[in-house]
Amino acid sequence: MHAGSVINVARLDVEPGARLELRDILLVSDGDKVVIGTPNVPDALVVAEVLGNGRGKKVISFKYKAKTRYRRKRGHRQDYTKLAVREILTGAEAQAAPAAAAPRRRARAEKAPEAAAATSDEVAEAVQAEEAPAPPRRRRRAAADAEEPAQE
Repeated sequence: MHAGSVINVARLDVEPGARLELRDILLVSDGDKVVIGTPNVPDALVVAEVLGNGRGKKVISFKYKAKTRYRRKRGHRQDYTKLAVREILTGAEAQAAPAAAAPRRRARAEKAPEAAAATSDEVAEAVQAEEAPAPPRRRRRAAADAEEPAQE
């Protein structure tokens, strides 16, 4: 990929026309020198412009078993964001660029935190407050039979 490339990435929660700074770069090459990140290349930055959002070509998943009347057909279209790469910066150039907020991937369902995290003391108290679990029913019956004499 080089400046001027147009790429599709998994859908991002950004508006068309916005500029993105991507800092999680795995590999940078300038023709002669190749830098591979561990896991990311330090001081690397890609500036991209959002061209729009779209949906990919439909992919059909079809399962079939002969002679058993079993057929399952499912379709899927992947959402994507089209980006145009404007600049690839490394070293001092990337450090001088202001840090922008990283784009968020679109969440299917955002869940609100239901409860605040409990402190370790509260967890310890809750564990101590719990009683030992009851033995399985079969054992309880056998123990009750042993304690009470049989009535005949």
